[in-house]
Amino acid sequence: MRRIFWLVLITFVLLAFAWAAPKGTAPRSSVSDYPAHAQQDGASLGAKLLTSPEVRKTFVSDLNHCCVVVELAVFPKAGQNLAVSLDDITLHVVGTETAARPSSATVISAVLQKDVQGQRDVTVVPVVTVGYQSGTAYDPATGTVRGGGVYTGAGVGVGVGQGGNQPGASEKDRSVMETELREKGLPEGDAANPVAGYLYFQMPKSKNAKYELQYKLNGNTVQINFK
Repeated sequence: MRRIFWLVLITFVLLAFAWAAPKGTAPRSSVSDYPAHAQQDGASLGAKLLTSPEVRKTFVSDLNHCCVVVELAVFPKAGQNLAVSLDDITLHVVGTETAARPSSATVISAVLQKDVQGQRDVTVVPVVTVGYQSGTAYDPATGTVRGGGVYTGAGVGVGVGQGGNQPGASEKDRSVMETELREKGLPEGDAANPVAGYLYFQMPKSKNAKYELQYKLNGNTVQINFK
């Protein structure tokens, strides 16, 4: 019984870390691999403005209803730590006064939940499963062997409803969306190695708009223009 108790306790701890820890995305091999990039004081930034189809492909949560999504990679100067903070980042619509800082996964998931609650339509929402596996297992979909430990899976749920009855409107659905956005978001904190992830900006989307990303780096503003 004691062994089972400790196994359950460890599992819950691992699950907590798996859900809470920001993972971001894998940085590309070089900053020049990003469509837009800039450099300042030895540190480099690479960025990509996602199109609506790319957003739909990358996320289960329907971000096209609320946000402009940017993938950002930060490459610190060799041998130095760089403090990565969302507070240092702003997205501007060129030629206008419109600008926004990145919103957290908590805020965006609440916005998406509220949007779903006011709709009556076919809705696609994320479904995430989390489990714990001991030993190893062969995954026929990828042809790889997966080790034991915490694992997650993602899928979608589709339904028709109104208000709180719709998929995506419940608190559980909001939590699932928040988990997806947090895990894919840009990790914050001190970085000695390249880090990358997505940024979510709440602002109106326009097909013909031109955007400029500003990042405060060591007291200076680095500008990245998206073509």
